[in-house]
Amino acid sequence: MDGMVATVVSRLVSSKWAHFSIFGLITLYILRKLRERALRNKIQSYYRSQIEVAQKERDESIEWARKETALVNDVERRTIEAMDFKQLRESLQSGKVSAESVVRVYYGSALKAHEKTNCLTGIIKEALYVARELDTKAMDPSYKKPRMFGIPISVKESIELEGRRNTWALAKFVEAIPREDSYQVMVLRKDGAIPFCQTNIPTTCISYTCANSVYGTSTNPHSSSRTCGGSSGGEGALIASGGSLIGLGSDLGGSIRVPAAFSGCCGFKPSASRCSTLQLPEPIAMRPMLMVTEGPLARDPHAIVQVMRSMWSDQFMSSKDPFSAPVDFREDLFEEGRKYRIGYYTSDGYIDPLPGNQRVVREAVELLRAKGHLKRRPFIRRTLGKRGRHEVVPFSLGDIATECARGVWATVFVDNSMTAERIKNEPLPPEIAPLRIALALPIWFKRLVGRFFHLRGDTNTVEFFRYQTSSAAEMKAGIDRIYACRKRLAKKMNDGRIDLLLCPTTLAPAMPHALPTAVPYTALMPTIMWNAMDFPAGVVTTGSWTEQDERALESYPAKGVVEKGIKRGCKNSLGLPLSVQIVAPAFRDEMVLRAMVDLYEAVKKEDATIV
Repeated sequence: MDGMVATVVSRLVSSKWAHFSIFGLITLYILRKLRERALRNKIQSYYRSQIEVAQKERDESIEWARKETALVNDVERRTIEAMDFKQLRESLQSGKVSAESVVRVYYGSALKAHEKTNCLTGIIKEALYVARELDTKAMDPSYKKPRMFGIPISVKESIELEGRRNTWALAKFVEAIPREDSYQVMVLRKDGAIPFCQTNIPTTCISYTCANSVYGTSTNPHSSSRTCGGSSGGEGALIASGGSLIGLGSDLGGSIRVPAAFSGCCGFKPSASRCSTLQLPEPIAMRPMLMVTEGPLARDPHAIVQVMRSMWSDQFMSSKDPFSAPVDFREDLFEEGRKYRIGYYTSDGYIDPLPGNQRVVREAVELLRAKGHLKRRPFIRRTLGKRGRHEVVPFSLGDIATECARGVWATVFVDNSMTAERIKNEPLPPEIAPLRIALALPIWFKRLVGRFFHLRGDTNTVEFFRYQTSSAAEMKAGIDRIYACRKRLAKKMNDGRIDLLLCPTTLAPAMPHALPTAVPYTALMPTIMWNAMDFPAGVVTTGSWTEQDERALESYPAKGVVEKGIKRGCKNSLGLPLSVQIVAPAFRDEMVLRAMVDLYEAVKKEDATIV
């Protein structure tokens, strides 16, 4: 018996048997991959037919809207298009213009924006009938027009609208039709707003570029070679192109603020607990550390204020969703003339933004000081309800952003296998395709990649790969890190008597379409930070990339893969929008809105002076 075993073993280890064994394993692997590819091709063939249905529906709705908008005379069209949000709202309230005319005009404005940026996923025909109903009600002298009477709003495709496709830019979800609106949409409808179109998103809202295989790639209104941002990218492109005055997006790591910054408009991420996420179609692994929140994008912050007043005008959302805090709009925190003590920084100490993105923060500081947030003024006792003229002062996060990033990477990617499975057989555009591989990589391989970057001295990229985990214990350690950062930041702001923070929105101006998936998500820390802290955050466009910024870019220290990527990819950005971000502790949303309005008005005044 021993002799027979020895003979078999000898044959197995012989070069001939080893050769056939290795060849057999390779053959089995190739056959497996061929079967997987054949299955994927079969599935994608079915998906393509589904995609054609969705695209045909979009095209038909666009042609229908083209005919409807042609019914508006040129004088009325120019009059309505020239109005800002406050003017349009006043005209609708007074009856100078009808809701039906406004919807028709904005059908046309949205189509112009779509032709330029491919920002729409569909026109909502029912909006016209809703507008007619409102106009009919308004003929009754006893009818009291609601706050948002007749205001057309655009809506991100992934937000639920009753009877409308809700694909999340996935071919497998093309037939997903919600039975009810999102609660935020319900509130706005109740207050007289009219959803009139849906806007484009990246595949499964997982990137901050804006491309998918269902509706295509949306481009930046200022340069077709740059992305409009994501995941509320269609909203940003539409609004910045003049196709909508205000729209509804959502934000999990910057998905409202990045498109607002890249495309050149305003955006606001509310405190997560003041909005509802109960209707999300599937769980998000990052909750409750990173909470998705629906919020508005607009041409100016005055429109955002009115939307938030509508959302928080009663206890409607909390009556529907017991996890939504019953907190109404705090007029005492927003009142005109109210001043706050603002801390500012140009870098969070994690990754330095490009020169132009730092410059606009310094310029915003000077504008706010000129607006009355003055430096070296005597500090007046900061009690709610008290007015005062407060300081704009330097602020440092220390290592809080770095520690927060370590916690975020340990919690964000725990569902990689689930996300990878979700897009496994999806047809993906080139801008998103790298994520199919990246999300499927095992943790051990990512840590091996981290070691490679360690040899290159790229600490942030090392930690991005190192802290990703599938271990419950390591994930808990990540959650503990985030909570510790919340405590430290709250104490630091309290000790410094800081109400608000002014900081960069993004590391760079609008990026080339493929760059967001070519660099690690560490590039998103300026926005992800405030989801992790659950701070409300607003974005105001305050300037644009200049020749001075282009020259300063040459001396920007490209220390790691992200810095090298944005330095190389964002050359020749002359004229692209730049913005700043304003944040405050949770439930202090109205403070952010007050500062946004003040800064916006200061920028307008400065621009008028220059002209």
